[in-house]
Amino acid sequence: MAKKFKLQSVLNYRTTLEEQAQQALALSHQQQQELIAALATRQEELNAQDQALKQRQEEGLTIAEIDLYENRISHCRRRSAQLQTQLAVLEKKIVRQRETLLQTARDRQVMDKLKERQEAEFRREQERKERIQLDEISLRHKGTTP
Repeated sequence: MAKKFKLQSVLNYRTTLEEQAQQALALSHQQQQELIAALATRQEELNAQDQALKQRQEEGLTIAEIDLYENRISHCRRRSAQLQTQLAVLEKKIVRQRETLLQTARDRQVMDKLKERQEAEFRREQERKERIQLDEISLRHKGTTP
């Protein structure tokens, strides 16, 4: 029978913190992929607007139409810049979350090692007690045997 680890609640807490850090990092990675996809969509839209403007310029445009295309292109560029800023902020957040995850994993590993050492020490102590008992039994049998 193994001895109960006295710091099991601390180990459980650290395991929970590590799991939460993993979940937060996974969520940030998902958000990063969504931002990258949105940025790619905006870039495609911007390229399409540029292409449409060039094509329409060859056909001849009014000033109002040029203004309309330029407004759309300007909006796409602003939105792309916003998405790039959000992506940069998120990437910094991901770096911090990775560091947090590494630290929480280290903290949990320290507790795991402590638990393993305690269990090993308990087993050694149990084995030592068993050897002492077996030695006593052996000595008793030797004492009663002619």
